[in-house]
Formats: sequence, C-alpha cells, structure tokens
Amino acid sequence: MDLIDLYQNTEWPARLDQVLGSSPVDWAVRRKSVEEDVVPGLARLQRMSAVPRFDLDAVEGEVYEGILEGALNAAATAGAVYTELRLPQESVAYPGFMERFDAAKRSVAERFPAFEARAVLSLNLWEPTVKEICDAFGDAAAAGLAGVELIYVPYAAEADWTRGQAVADAAAQAGLGVTVPAGAFNASNVAAVAQLEGVGRIGHAVGAADDPGILRLLAERGVTVEVCLTSAVLLGMVARLEDHPLPRFLEAGVDVALGTDSPMRMGTDIAAEYAKAASLGLSEADLDAVSARARAARLP
Repeated sequence: MDLIDLYQNTEWPARLDQVLGSSPVDWAVRRKSVEEDVVPGLARLQRMSAVPRFDLDAVEGEVYEGILEGALNAAATAGAVYTELRLPQESVAYPGFMERFDAAKRSVAERFPAFEARAVLSLNLWEPTVKEICDAFGDAAAAGLAGVELIYVPYAAEADWTRGQAVADAAAQAGLGVTVPAGAFNASNVAAVAQLEGVGRIGHAVGAADDPGILRLLAERGVTVEVCLTSAVLLGMVARLEDHPLPRFLEAGVDVALGTDSPMRMGTDIAAEYAKAASLGLSEADLDAVSARARAARLP
C-alpha cells in the first residue's frame, strides 16, 4: 500500500518561525495548550495559526527553497511516496518559485528515489491580488504548478462563490486542478463547492456527514474528500477520533483520500493518518482502495 498525502501545507509562517524566529514556537507545547485552553472550532484554528509573519519578499531564495525541502523531506521520511504541497499565494510573484520547488524535490529524491511531489498554490479569494494571480496561472502551469486551493471567508458560514467559480474557470483554462477546504465545522458551503465546475476535491467536509443529500451529491459528482484525521480532532471538527465520519463517507460511496493538513503543527505524518484510519475499522483492502483513489485524484 502506497502512502499518499493529498493535503499537506508548507506551513510557511511556522517553518520560517523555526528558522528565523528569535524564540521559535514549541509545537508540542502549543498543541497541549490549545487543547486545554481554547474552545474547539475557529478559535483553535486561529490559535494554531498564530505565529510571527515574515515578508516573503525579504526571504532569500535559498531559505525559500530550504523551507520547501524541509516540508517535502518530512513527508518522504514518514513514508509518503507522493504528496501535494500547498504553497503560499505570494509564491506566484516569487522569482522562479517552481524552479525552487523542483530543486527541493530533486534534493529529497536523492535520499528517497521513489518520492514524488507536486505543488499547489493556496489562494485567498478575498485578497485584492486575485485577478493578477489568475493572470499568472498559465505561466505557472507551464512551469509545473499542478493546481490551486481556494480559501474563502466566511469559513464557517455560507459564502458567495461567484469569485470562486471565476478563479476555478481560470485555473481550468490553464490546465490546473482545483481543491477547496469546506465544511470543517458545519455543512456550510460543501454543497455549493461540490457544484462548482472544475472542483475535484474538497478538504475536510466533516460537517456534511449528517446530511444524506450532500453525501449523495458528493458521490454523484465524484468529488474526493481530503480527510485529515489528526487535524479534525485537534481543531475540534470532531470531539474524538472515533467520531470522525470517514467510515460514513465510504459507506455513502464518497471517494476519500488521506492528508496531514499541517503536519508540523499538528504533530502527525501520513503513516500516522493511515494508522488512525485503520483504527476506525478500515481494513487493509479499504486502505488499499483509499490509496488507489488518492493516486487517481492527484491534481494534473
């Protein structure tokens, strides 16, 4: 069974904090304090994201490449044969960002010859630079970018997807795949996102598990749900691992793939995610099928 991670963030601010921060965050301590002191939901997500910001324009190319290599190396060391690494949207304006990604990937492949990775650009739909980034899709795709992740606000309430569809259309025209995180804390946006043309994957979708209509929609449209078990528990999408709807997704005929979300911050890796899926009752055959689906759902 191949370990395939379809949801891995670069964790750009957190990794830069480890390299450039005068007093880097101890993530084991942060995770413990978050679980003990912060209520589940968006507040936990915000607390886990609270690290110093570093201006990408001020980061030297070697540091940028080193951050990518560190993230990819962590995935390969954990046993992943493939991962899709989500890059900060500022990368599209960074000189030679895909060349830097390819160099980082080659460096990791020297130690792990079977390892493969693709780059995904995380794009905040509320940013004023969305149009300029969309204009760069063609060149980025030609340089090897595989897809885009569309992030929106309001995250836990119904959003207007007019701009999201326009960005998805621009991505499709450039030959890029599209994934969207939705439904982490409730069913908001999952149905709307599933019906967007060009969207092939949805991250989390935990809140949709109790709605048979949405499950049926996901199955009928062949949308793959990116399941991140450790993240779901730590951020409070579910109270306990045993409450995660992964088995219900499969029973409803929804395609799923596993991911680590933010492995450094969450304290996980893709091997641990597959082990947790097994603890929920997935058989070896089930896990093989999840792996095969993940391989088929890779972005172009």
